[in-house]
Amino acid sequence: MNDSIPILLYHRIDESGLSTATPPAVFRQHLSKLRSDGWTALSLDEFAFVTTSGRPAPERSCLITFDDGYETVASAALPILEEFDFRATVFLATRFLREPGGNWGLTEDPEAAGFMTWDQARALQAGGIIDCQSHSHTHSNFTHSSLTEIRNDLGMSIDMLAGELNLPRSHFSHFAWPWGLSRPEWRSIASKCGFRFQYTVAKQSWRPDSPLDEIPRTCFDATDFAAFQRQLWLQSGQLASVWDFAYPMGRKLRQLSAGLLGR
Repeated sequence: MNDSIPILLYHRIDESGLSTATPPAVFRQHLSKLRSDGWTALSLDEFAFVTTSGRPAPERSCLITFDDGYETVASAALPILEEFDFRATVFLATRFLREPGGNWGLTEDPEAAGFMTWDQARALQAGGIIDCQSHSHTHSNFTHSSLTEIRNDLGMSIDMLAGELNLPRSHFSHFAWPWGLSRPEWRSIASKCGFRFQYTVAKQSWRPDSPLDEIPRTCFDATDFAAFQRQLWLQSGQLASVWDFAYPMGRKLRQLSAGLLGR
């Protein structure tokens, strides 16, 4: 039995044609494929239990995640998730969330426009389908930030999430690194902030021997149905063990060349 867990990553679910956008009809195709093939979308609590208890997940388990906090997660993705009875997580960059009628002065940037309101985030959290977690406060590339700046940024995100969603700080134990970039010293800071589970971006499934501070997610933004099927098969089909061996080697070589593995 393949005990790996693919973790799917999306950003916005709309027809904008942006590189971070997946049309609702295509997103529905993805979820329909998962449902017809017998996949179960775990909640974060279920995933945390599997990763820390040593007990196997149900066969064909996956996670569905969204980054940044676009409004279409609430207006377009949620109804499709409900249709297939799938749970999901949205990692919120708290600086981007807005009050009704405002958008934090970011509307000139089409990639930054269209974030959800705090009211929408509260409704998502209360609805039980989509859990809200942290994607930092500023969504910065921390390569040029001091360790103190990173610590303050992550702390601010927890403060805002806990305050706006009326939840204890301990609820926010999952963190997705902006741009999928992290270094060992950054991950240590995040862990001290309470983020036991830290997520990156990689075309690789989680495995029982995967570190909890580098949980891989595969980005499926603007991915057509054929490409979605192919990548899902690579990570969960008969060649998954070969893919799991080959892909991390290539990824580490790319990280080394970019100087992202630390000293």
